Amino acid sequence: MSDRPNILLVLADELRADVLGCYGSPVPATPALDRLAAEGARFADCVVTQPTCTPSRASILTGAYPSALKSRMVGCFTPDDPRFLGYQLGASGYHTLSIGKIHLVPQRAEPERAHDALDGGGDRASYFGFDEVDLVNGHGDDCFGPHYEGHVAASGVELVTEPGAKDGPRPFPFRLPAELHSSAYIADRTVDFLRSRGSERPFFAHVSFNDPHHPFTVPEPWASQYSDAALPEPIPHAATDMPEWYETIYRRRYPSLDPPVDRVTGTPPHDYAALDADDWRAMRTTYHGMTACLDHHLGRILAALEDTGLAERTIVVFVADHGDYMGDHGFLGKGLPFDGALRVPLIVRGPGVAPGTAVEDPASTLDIAPTLLDLVGIDAPEGVQGLSVAAALAGGAYPRTAALTENDDDMYPMRARTLTTREWRLTRW
Repeated sequence: MSDRPNILLVLADELRADVLGCYGSPVPATPALDRLAAEGARFADCVVTQPTCTPSRASILTGAYPSALKSRMVGCFTPDDPRFLGYQLGASGYHTLSIGKIHLVPQRAEPERAHDALDGGGDRASYFGFDEVDLVNGHGDDCFGPHYEGHVAASGVELVTEPGAKDGPRPFPFRLPAELHSSAYIADRTVDFLRSRGSERPFFAHVSFNDPHHPFTVPEPWASQYSDAALPEPIPHAATDMPEWYETIYRRRYPSLDPPVDRVTGTPPHDYAALDADDWRAMRTTYHGMTACLDHHLGRILAALEDTGLAERTIVVFVADHGDYMGDHGFLGKGLPFDGALRVPLIVRGPGVAPGTAVEDPASTLDIAPTLLDLVGIDAPEGVQGLSVAAALAGGAYPRTAALTENDDDMYPMRARTLTTREWRLTRW
């Protein structure tokens, strides 16, 4: 058996940092994550390298900027690249697998892409470095993936979605039993893996939840759990003197542009000016419930690590691909360089991590891959742009004073770079 520790990399989809108790939320929605932070290291101001799904996920898994990976925006097909963690760890004897959402290519194209890659023959067939893939893409109650769809079909329940549910922030009832929720399935499969795996090789498990990404729906008891909670109010939209792009997005005036465009990637087209405080409260209430549901199922995975004796030799990383405005500035979604979309939770626990560590300086999701490689004693490959912060996790010096976020959008003619320091955030359009 290898002396190298296991790696469990857990992703949430569209989870902003300040919804977690350990990041200052007054709402008790995340006991498992709060405990994980207390037992490990919490990065107080971690920003993503790109505020939408595909490029951010590619960057997390490689330690390279989206522009360097040619994975600039949602909807692109990320090129395969030897910098992906799965390849680096697999070459050093790790068993690599992914359970849940991957989204390195358009979601609907991914099941066929993954199948073709894994069934393509050869001694080391993989999908972006993953030897095994149990894919769950999509959101709400219309998630999909061959194994997950088979699981739902075997239950005799039909996959259905409320017509028009994805058009705006208004929540709607979840249409499946709670045990068929994507988070329940992902946790079930992960627990099964932890309980049944052999001990001959260390593992790298990429476990990626689909929540709390809109549409806003979750089973009971989480759907109504925070209906009476004292939730923070969103940052109000700018009532006057809005810049052209702000007015365009806020009032859905895309066709009036020359040439006309469809949307800002990640910010669903909607007449946000028509929404009121009740709409935003309903959305924020359900978002907290979706986060609590995710936390519950993550807690099951962490308990399985303890029960199997794997916790002491497993590095656990929890991060999100980006956040959500959640009504801030009058918007829903992500894609613009506002704090709610850029700032995500980053928590690390395990061998080489001093419990109770708090990093207050700017952090970047760019540093996750090189840090993990450093923690398990593997040199980062050429072309990795992130920094290892392994020394800081053990109580040493922290190497970063600023973090960079890219933003290239072909749907709306936007090119932006955002620099985050401990005191300031600067965006150049």
